[in-house]
Amino acid sequence: AELLLKAAYEETLGRIATLIRGADRAGLDNLSATQAADYAKYLQQIPWYRWDFTRDATALQTAPHPQFRDTERAVALGLEYRAKAAYARVIAAAVAGMKPDALTMRSVVTGITPEALAQIDGVTIIADRPEGTEIETPRYRAFTDLSKVLAAQGVEFVEIAGNDDILFTQISDTATVPGAIHSFARQGNPGFRHLVMVKVSDLGEALRSAPGIEHIHDY
Repeated sequence: AELLLKAAYEETLGRIATLIRGADRAGLDNLSATQAADYAKYLQQIPWYRWDFTRDATALQTAPHPQFRDTERAVALGLEYRAKAAYARVIAAAVAGMKPDALTMRSVVTGITPEALAQIDGVTIIADRPEGTEIETPRYRAFTDLSKVLAAQGVEFVEIAGNDDILFTQISDTATVPGAIHSFARQGNPGFRHLVMVKVSDLGEALRSAPGIEHIHDY
């Protein structure tokens, strides 16, 4: 009897929630999902505090609110976005007098001729050195994508921004992968994320052989 009462109670709550939200996705569900996707893409190259949270809050507020769910999204996310906007202004003011993060960096590579390197989009040849060819490339997500292109062409990394060691994240269906210094389950997505530290000289081979490399942390 207790289980039946619990099931009836949960079913009633579900029906009430459906009546409040509506049977279909609300318009602001779709808008907020688009905003979240755009924000995630933005973070791949640019610090979070430069995002225009006020713009997103205004877009939610001015969009049509035909359902209760729309109003709930506008209020809840609007408060969150405006709080983030205020915090972002504090961070921006704190770093205003500092030199902004460089969006490019230099590396030394081997295994490919300077002529071939010059044909790869995103690579600028700086100098020919005894250790290899010095190049300049974008940082952050763009560097991860570019590194995969370089590794596929046989490039080996000698040095990256003055570092001899490099950290990357790897996604897999298994709880562990070889060389991981830490592994943990992903939130909201299947599989696991692993932190893997390797010598810069081993990065090219890792990119060619290790599946699911997600991001190279270029410091």
